[in-house]
Amino acid sequence: MALQERSPTAARRVLVCTPLCPRLDARHGGKATSQLLLHLAERNEIVLLSLRAPEEEAVDPAIAERCAHVEEIPSRRDGRLPRRLVWGIGMLGGMPPWAVNCRSPDYARALERLLDEWQPDVVEIHFQAMAQYVRHAVDRDLPRILVDYDPASAWAEDLLRTTRGPRRLARRLEVAAWRRYERTTRPRFDAIVVFAERDLAPVGATSGQASLVRIPLAVDIPARPLDPYGSDPPTILFVGGFAHPPNVDAALWLGTTIFPRVLERVPLARLELVGHEPGPEVRALSQGRIAVHGSVPDVTPYLDRAAVVVAPIRLGGSMRMKVLEALGAGKALVATPRAAEGVEAVAGQHYLLAADEDELVEALVGLLLDRERRGRLAENARTWAEHHLSWSNGVAAFEELYEALARARTGSPTAATPG
Repeated sequence: MALQERSPTAARRVLVCTPLCPRLDARHGGKATSQLLLHLAERNEIVLLSLRAPEEEAVDPAIAERCAHVEEIPSRRDGRLPRRLVWGIGMLGGMPPWAVNCRSPDYARALERLLDEWQPDVVEIHFQAMAQYVRHAVDRDLPRILVDYDPASAWAEDLLRTTRGPRRLARRLEVAAWRRYERTTRPRFDAIVVFAERDLAPVGATSGQASLVRIPLAVDIPARPLDPYGSDPPTILFVGGFAHPPNVDAALWLGTTIFPRVLERVPLARLELVGHEPGPEVRALSQGRIAVHGSVPDVTPYLDRAAVVVAPIRLGGSMRMKVLEALGAGKALVATPRAAEGVEAVAGQHYLLAADEDELVEALVGLLLDRERRGRLAENARTWAEHHLSWSNGVAAFEELYEALARARTGSPTAATPG
């Protein structure tokens, strides 16, 4: 695909870098990227440069059609050494495993070519693991933004605190690698976008002179709400990308500790775990009244038949797409404080907040046994989402940030960074 000439009607030229191919049907954190890009491309020229794993689907056709240009660079891993050894070598050099997986000379060359040929107004890098590529924008003195979905060293530290035995050393090395990597890359950006108030402090500790901007996540609301009651047998649903450690921790906690206690009081209950790349630990939960589903074409049928959606997150920060999607679909939701971070819906009215294991069990049992209560909660959730979760505010905030960085580059006295 040839690069297009500059559009006279587009607001800004934005080169977006991602570690995966954005898809609107994604079952991981990339879904937020996908929806955001689709809306940004309505008024801005977007060039998308994505890494693509061998088994990964291509960029969603709806996104590709709306972008000015899309390139997918195959991510190739050196098979001569075991992956864990490669990760270990990387961590000793200050590169955490996810950043090592995203390291690609082919991607770097494609990025340099696009920067020189297309000359974007802004370079926008999504996910901390891709921050290693910021140097190419720095070399050309282009405005640059990091969109940091879930500050990595923060959730790595949480994971370290919950790890025991021999694996603790590896976790400690990963925390040190993330800290070093963040200190090296974050100050090279002009602005860093986070989604939740909680993320400002951990990001600010290593951001240098970069401006910190909070832009809350949004979600595309389905045209019609789903079944507010769910179908029999009464099912609890957890959705999450299992390549992300906080989701693995949540699934294991739910499957091994919380759900067995629910079953004691609701013997017919079922638990479904749906998400991208479930590993052996998560797959091992699939027995009895627990089912584990890997990457599914569409999560809607699972949401529709669920009586209750649960988000038992206890690691990491940021806002959770799974929480917003449950509210938007009009489902009864139980969430921990970490899962509900940044969500301005009212606990007790639009969803139930459960701070610990006992509260999670009580909330889930109560909703499973009280059909009318979960119906009221679901209706309230949907009504709130329709009024508060539109992407319009988020897209406007990104465009305001683009303008602020452009004014700063030209030395305009009105230059300002949105907060």
